[in-house]
Amino acid sequence: MWAGYKNQETTKKFLDWLISKNFTIHDIHTSGHANREILKQLADALNPKSIIPVHTFEKKRYKDVFDQKVNEVDDNEVIGI
Repeated sequence: MWAGYKNQETTKKFLDWLISKNFTIHDIHTSGHANREILKQLADALNPKSIIPVHTFEKKRYKDVFDQKVNEVDDNEVIGI
């Protein structure tokens, strides 16, 4: 998590609550991005009924990678699941 989030009121409140419950807070950097192979392994292990690509410029290519049904959804589009 970007360290700046810790200064936002809601996050700070949550972290303070965790500390009050004797949790220890550790800052650990992660990119938050998985490569295609890892995403495919996850999808194959979970075997969902469908996959909805988010936060990607390549949603049209998901159908070439995944065996599961792929639902392409546009930004701000509302769907029922």
